[in-house]
Formats: sequence, C-alpha cells, structure tokens
Amino acid sequence: MSVHWGIKAATVVLLSGALNACVPYPREREAYSDLCQSEYQFTVPGMAGKNKIFLQTWLFDHETTYERYKQAHFTIPYVQGPGAPHEFYVQLIAWNEDRKRPSRASSRGEPAIPILYDSRQAYITFENGSRLFARPEIFIGNNKVYDFPTPDMAYARPSPYDINSDEVHRLVPKLTNNDDYGSVYVLFKTAAFNANSKWTINLGSLEVNGQKIAIPPLRLCYHPLKKWVGIEPLMRP
Repeated sequence: MSVHWGIKAATVVLLSGALNACVPYPREREAYSDLCQSEYQFTVPGMAGKNKIFLQTWLFDHETTYERYKQAHFTIPYVQGPGAPHEFYVQLIAWNEDRKRPSRASSRGEPAIPILYDSRQAYITFENGSRLFARPEIFIGNNKVYDFPTPDMAYARPSPYDINSDEVHRLVPKLTNNDDYGSVYVLFKTAAFNANSKWTINLGSLEVNGQKIAIPPLRLCYHPLKKWVGIEPLMRP
C-alpha cells in the first residue's frame, strides 16, 4: 500500500470513529417576537457642521446563549419566585459619531454631544388600540455580566436625561449588544409581551443641539418556531 492510500485509509477510520461517537439530537428554538429594526442614524446641524447620531434599540441581550429571546425578569419592588410580576423594557444605546469611550482607558475620540431623552413621552399601542405609557424614570445599565436592567431604584434617573452621558457609557457589561457604549432602559408596567404580540412601541423623540429628532415607531416581527437536528457527542463514562 502506498503512503498516499495509507493516509486516506487512516483519515476514513478517524472520521468513522468520530461519527460513531456522535448522535443526532433534535433541537428547537421557540417562536418569539422581536423588533423589526434596531439600528438608526440621524444627522443634525451643530456648531462645527453636521453631527451624526446613532441609536440602537433592543429587546433582548443577543450575546447570551441561555434563553436568548426572553427578557430578563424585572420588577420593582423585586419579588423572588416563579410567577412574580415583571415589566417589559426597551433598551436604548445612543452616541455621537466617534464619541470617546469612557469604559476604556484611551482618551481618544470626539467629545460627547448631549442626547436628551424623556421616557414620559413613550407609550405602547396594543392590538386593541389601547395605550400604556412608560415609567417616568430611565434606568441606566451596569458593568457586570448581562445587558439587562437592574431591578433597583438606585439605577433610576429622572426624565429628561442625557443618555449619551459618561455615566451611561462607562457601564458596559461583559455580554452586551454593544461593546463600546452603555445602555439605558425604558420600562412599561406590563407582563403581556409574548411571541404573538403585535404592538407598536412609540418612543417619541431625542433632543440634540436644541432640536427634536423623531424616533420611528418600533414595530414587532414574528419569528416562528424553528426545529433542526444537531450532532451531540456521546458522553463517556
């Protein structure tokens, strides 16, 4: 047998052994509802020309692997245990182009441009046409692990609030939707959010350089149940 055929035979044996050590494993991802669009850009006049403003809106921490399409449990006051009431939230991340990153040691970057937001203007329009307004407070994030609001009034800030402040952007968690900038959260007192929700979330507007920037209404898109077969290794004793 030539060396070439010997190598091919050994490769076949190794692949066969690897396949025999794995088993098909049915998997599925539950149906869920998410924002149809999450990223926006705006341009506003400034003292030195035009300023570009970026806004991201999220419902989930997409970097997590456990229950990725479920919101974190949030309620004030916090109540432990299954079935505890919780609230719906929208995450906002806003910054001006090339803004300095307070979470990093480097001082490079452009100065912050205040981006004021007032959560008292935000409301959800439900399927039946009724409205629910947001909490008057804005909740800042934390620099721990997950990109979730913390159920503690110590993280609440009165509206209007500068969501492009250093206080916000120095708090960047490990598993986050944005590695550069921190988050704020707008809270709504409802636990009715589910995969079939057809809400419209009206955040209102931002204020930059004394000018109002209208945020487009956030609409929800349905993502159906997904099933597939994965390959899992056999457990060895």
